[in-house]
Amino acid sequence: MIYWKKRLNYFGLSNLVISLLIAVSMVSVTAEIISIGMFLPLFELINQSGLEGLESSSSNSELVVYVHNFMNFIGVDVTIEMLLLVSFILFLLRKVLLYITTYIQIYYSGLIVKKMRGRLLDNYLNAEPSYYDTVGVGDFTNSSSVELPSAVGGVMLPIKLIITVISGIGSIIFLLVMSPQLTLISICVVGIGILLPSRWVKATTNAGKKNSHYSSIITSFLLDRLQSPRLVRLSNTANEEKRNYLILTEKQRKLTLTIQILKARITLVLEPIIIGISLLMFYVALVIIKMPISEILLYMLVMVRIVPIISNILTQKQSINRAKGPIQAIERLIGNMDASVINRKENITNKAPANEINIVEKIELENVYYRYDNCKNNALSHINYIFKKSTLTGIVGTSGSGKTTFVDVISGYRKPTLGSIFINGINTVEYDIEYLMSLVSYVPQAPQIFNGVTVSEHIKYGMQDSTKEEVINASKLSGAYDFIKDLPQGFDTILHGDSSGLSGGQKQRLDLSRALLRDTPILIMDEPTGNLDLISEKELMLNIKNIRKVTGKIIIIIAHRINTIMDADQIIVLENGGIKDVGTHSELILKNSWYKEAVSRL
Repeated sequence: MIYWKKRLNYFGLSNLVISLLIAVSMVSVTAEIISIGMFLPLFELINQSGLEGLESSSSNSELVVYVHNFMNFIGVDVTIEMLLLVSFILFLLRKVLLYITTYIQIYYSGLIVKKMRGRLLDNYLNAEPSYYDTVGVGDFTNSSSVELPSAVGGVMLPIKLIITVISGIGSIIFLLVMSPQLTLISICVVGIGILLPSRWVKATTNAGKKNSHYSSIITSFLLDRLQSPRLVRLSNTANEEKRNYLILTEKQRKLTLTIQILKARITLVLEPIIIGISLLMFYVALVIIKMPISEILLYMLVMVRIVPIISNILTQKQSINRAKGPIQAIERLIGNMDASVINRKENITNKAPANEINIVEKIELENVYYRYDNCKNNALSHINYIFKKSTLTGIVGTSGSGKTTFVDVISGYRKPTLGSIFINGINTVEYDIEYLMSLVSYVPQAPQIFNGVTVSEHIKYGMQDSTKEEVINASKLSGAYDFIKDLPQGFDTILHGDSSGLSGGQKQRLDLSRALLRDTPILIMDEPTGNLDLISEKELMLNIKNIRKVTGKIIIIIAHRINTIMDADQIIVLENGGIKDVGTHSELILKNSWYKEAVSRL
């Protein structure tokens, strides 16, 4: 139980709540047992003493004496009416307390899921970039939406088991009071009966673990495939993917069937065993011990009540064992995230900038290297370059040449493995990393349109305090204003993710508007014209040149198409993580064969 107590504390359930649940359960069981115990003196009143009360009863039952003393303690006369009333009140109390325990469990389960999801998302968004290199969005989504609720439900199961065990112990104490001899015999016989289906119980647990594993695989499979229906259709792999999905589903179906069959076998064997034991005990009580019929009936009533308790205990133990998988998965995920966040925070100097940077005159990279975790080769090697104010720099190269890594390092998103970066002549290690990243606005290759937000809210993302006038000015500077004002509700038009009805160029301009609203001295764009036709491309590049002229920003563009950056002040050609050549468009045509060939293909 120490293991599970630690798990409960780890997931945010305090010892106070645990103790409260157990205490309420004990009171509930006590109320139920006393309520049941009222029936024996009631039988005594009817069979032996009429309506005169228990004072004249000849019963030697200790239970009758206990109930009589209890009624005297609460100051109530021992009559049929009062016995029935007190029994009903105690039964009602039992149900109310049971409701309270259920409510507390559900309330705190939901609260824990909420807090843990917040913790997971916070850690995911604040982890080191290297963490995203190994953990995909599908894995994170599956863990947060599927495994986390299962894990939280799993850590709550021991409490349910304790409550069930308390109920069983209360029933056993009741039976011991009625007949110690018969109860001890019953415990021994029942114990033997429980051991018989134990092999099936273990098999059910193992099948449950495999079933949980396949659920996770199926969820990840769907997330991966459903994100790219266009790719699946155009690759003509729909039938193959369906076949793979059905194979996984069939394996899970067989496991589910196995679990249900094993559970049915356990029920099939266990319940007849319990019934047989009950009949045997009835015979022993009547013939050997010679208990009164009224006591035997009440004894058997409680014995029958124990049957579902034992069944629940076995089922809950199986569920607890099955829950270990999701619990361990969530703990691993959180542990890895925590380590990544801690490592990232250790790399943050938390130093306030000596002088607030409003204008970046230059960014100097001096012998910069970068290597991804678990990689032998450097992604960047021996990078030396100076970016200057009011310049437009293009970065080109083959796929895998290090373009994205290059701008990640420039922006502060990734810390160089070796080398130094200087802003206005000051080493960036003198600045807080979060502050450095606040100097950069970023426009991704694929525009990210959030579902259910207005155009204005999309542009103000990360800048919620911006005025309407500032939003309009940013949209004019990006060239987005004209098409925005023609939308049904203008800036108040609600967007709907990828199905927003906007063209690729319009989405790109919205993202550019968002970047411009931040008004940072550095603007980085990843293939801004990838989704545009030639006319739209020319218009956007004219806007970008105008932005450079008006704002004095350092603008860096990753380009996959040479015509995007032909008019750039400088173009960097990357090859195998290093700078191969630097120059203008006309200069590179003359001195770089790859660039010349790329231009010839236009």
